[in-house]
Amino acid sequence: MGFRIVGICAAFAVFVTITLAQNDTDAVVTEATPIISTCREEFKNQTPTHTMCLEDSEKVLNFGVSEEDKRVIVEYHNKIRREVEPPAIDLSALVWDDNLAEVAQKLAMQCRMYHDKNRKIPGYGKSFGQNLAAGQPTWTRAMGAWFREAQFFKYGENPKEYLGPGGWKKIGHYTHMITNRLYRVGCGFANCRDVRYNRFYVCNYVRGQTNFRRPYNNGTDRCSSCPDSCNNGLCDCGGKFCMNGGTLNINTCTCKCQRHYKEEDCSRLECPEKDRRSCGTSWPESYCKRYSNVPYDCPYMCGSCPVTSAAGSEVSS
Repeated sequence: MGFRIVGICAAFAVFVTITLAQNDTDAVVTEATPIISTCREEFKNQTPTHTMCLEDSEKVLNFGVSEEDKRVIVEYHNKIRREVEPPAIDLSALVWDDNLAEVAQKLAMQCRMYHDKNRKIPGYGKSFGQNLAAGQPTWTRAMGAWFREAQFFKYGENPKEYLGPGGWKKIGHYTHMITNRLYRVGCGFANCRDVRYNRFYVCNYVRGQTNFRRPYNNGTDRCSSCPDSCNNGLCDCGGKFCMNGGTLNINTCTCKCQRHYKEEDCSRLECPEKDRRSCGTSWPESYCKRYSNVPYDCPYMCGSCPVTSAAGSEVSS
């Protein structure tokens, strides 16, 4: 008989399902070998405690996600998104993302269940959602544990009212899978020895969920918000998302970029001559992490643009 525990890390609405399973049957990809040089400069410059700078557990036996499992993961998510009730008008088809998967794999290699706080990927500019599972024999079973929460979900209603205090914890894995403005998924797996839950599954998403009542907008016709990109019930922009806080138009598959960001996917920062006048005065540096718009309005103060003798705050707004 399985033993199931559900927990939550509220910062980015990330979840964990732990299920003790007897079987250990699905194939893994790689025998455990030391992984080195994952703490690359782009991660180290963010924080020395970035997930990619952690040491792998010595308890790892084997690890990795096969090409077949990648296909299963993407198709499983998209099937659920395509068939939600009530029908969704703005859910996008997910695609696999190797960058998300790399960070997810590193967390799985820790051989313990917890949500990493420092998993940001340079340039993505998004909060990353995360679903975790442990003890399940296969990816299908792990994702199935998340999906089973659908039986408790009531669209448009406050989970606190129909499930009691903390009720959102009983539906959070599922609502994450059906959140709009979600475009990519990347996952990692590790099989470990001498730990209670020996099989660890991690899926990272662009982006995190924010609405447990209405994770998507509903209507009569599926993907009616994106008639030009609709493909089999989902808005399909081929996994495109707008980097650095840009906003994707799911119908035209075009980006509206944040201030100072250029290119079709908002990937290039064009540093201004100076920051805005309010940067460093009425907007202290602490605002860089507190308010989402400040890093884009104050790229020098917040560290996106290199500070030189010529850079500073504007004299006038």
